[in-house]
Amino acid sequence: MKKIANESNAGSPAKTGSVLRLTTVALLSALAVVIGLWRFPIFAAAPFLTVDFADVPIVLVTLLFGPLPGLGALFCVSAIQAFMLGGSGIIGFIMHMIASGTMLFVVWAVWRTRRNMLTLVLGLIAGTLAMAVVMIPLNYLLTPLYTGAPVEAITQLLLPVLIPFNLIKAASNCLLAGIFFRILRPFLKKQFPELID
Repeated sequence: MKKIANESNAGSPAKTGSVLRLTTVALLSALAVVIGLWRFPIFAAAPFLTVDFADVPIVLVTLLFGPLPGLGALFCVSAIQAFMLGGSGIIGFIMHMIASGTMLFVVWAVWRTRRNMLTLVLGLIAGTLAMAVVMIPLNYLLTPLYTGAPVEAITQLLLPVLIPFNLIKAASNCLLAGIFFRILRPFLKKQFPELID
């Protein structure tokens, strides 16, 4: 009888749901790594600043499962990008974790209040602004270590390059995440009805 009960529990909806969540997080994380391979500069004055869309799947993970799975996916993707795919090493890893992590927490904090399209849009806007704001002190603290540029050069680039770059990068990732979430919403609601209203 105990063996039968154990076999029954092995196929329980709770366990199946957990496996589905874990699989979804893993697939989206892998997708983020692949997407992150495509990077391109947008400001000639700072060619070391490149835009990629690796945060799009990570934002989707956060919207579906919360900030902790989102941060877990971000950690894995950031580490692979920074240390295995020719990224900017520990400095880039730290900046990505703090900047995108802040964005994820803000997006989730707004989205979780009602989990509808209005809070999604407001969360994505707030997350974009939060990332741009937190990057200001990070640019002063860490960019000189990465580029070797003096603080004075960072100050000169702040308004014409750094802040616009961070706004563009965050906004483009959030916009694409919102579009994909909207398109996939009917499918996601069937798979995770308890997470999406």
